Amino acid sequence: MSRTLRALSLAHSLSGPSRPLARPLVIAPAPQVAFARNASWFKNIGFGLPESWRRNMKDKEETAPAEDTGNVFDTTVEQTEEVVQAKRRPPPKDTRFKSAARKMSHRKLNDIGRLVAGMPADEAVLQLQFSEKRAARTWVKSTLAFARDHAVARGLSRDRLVVQEAWVSKGKKEGRLDIKGRGRMGIKHHPRARIHFILTEGKTWEEKRAAKDAKVIRQVRGAGMVREDGKLRRKMTSDWAW
Repeated sequence: MSRTLRALSLAHSLSGPSRPLARPLVIAPAPQVAFARNASWFKNIGFGLPESWRRNMKDKEETAPAEDTGNVFDTTVEQTEEVVQAKRRPPPKDTRFKSAARKMSHRKLNDIGRLVAGMPADEAVLQLQFSEKRAARTWVKSTLAFARDHAVARGLSRDRLVVQEAWVSKGKKEGRLDIKGRGRMGIKHHPRARIHFILTEGKTWEEKRAAKDAKVIRQVRGAGMVREDGKLRRKMTSDWAW
């Protein structure tokens, strides 16, 4: 009996929460508003347009064919194979190539261009290889050889390649400081130039020589009879006869 009274007194002496435990507050989610429009708003798209435009839109809607709601397999469409032939580009007739701007006078470079103009490509490369000009033996020869290989890659015949044109263009001059005596200085302008080539298929030396010989043969006139009983015609002039 004493134990039960002690347990009851201990239970009343324990400290409990000042407020009764409440149920958790459940907040309902806010209703979601769907911003969606019906397809009928498209009919009013002509609002604000001119009267003629709206009339045309109305006529098109009336004359539009009705939608077919039948089965997909009711109508069969014959598939026709269309053969599309790709348009081939015509083969190139020539190849244009140019070098980079080099530190050289355009007058000196023009002499090299005049040397190889009109020559076959292989012979022009050979002439540049044994030229006295250092620029001809180095970068001009490399440029012409690269242009020849580029023309062959494009489909031109290497045996008939001819340097049709070779010309020179000026580049931008570079200014360099020129130190002089007594605290003076100046500026030296170094010229730059580049060379251009046009390679095309032309006649070889043998074909040119044969055409020249044929022209000489055509100009030869054989010996024939000449009539000497022709009429003498005196040209009348208004000047004095003596």
